Amino acid sequence: MEKILLKKNRLDMEYKFESQKAIILYTLGTITLITFLVTMIIQKYYLLGIIGFIIISISSRIFYIKIKNKLDDILNKIENLN
Repeated sequence: MEKILLKKNRLDMEYKFESQKAIILYTLGTITLITFLVTMIIQKYYLLGIIGFIIISISSRIFYIKIKNKLDDILNKIENLN
């Protein structure tokens, strides 16, 4: 029984770590996008701002999907503990 609790605690910590990574990713992505877009608008490089926005959005989404899949995997492992 103790071994199962230790494994559950480890998986809980992994889940918390991945959750924090997702929050940091969204926060960093949002701040970067806002800063980038404001800078491009001020300097009137609209096309460059739009391209940068698209690149950052797509890369953030890809990383978020990877983190989400890992979170789902950890949750499945926790549910399957006996």
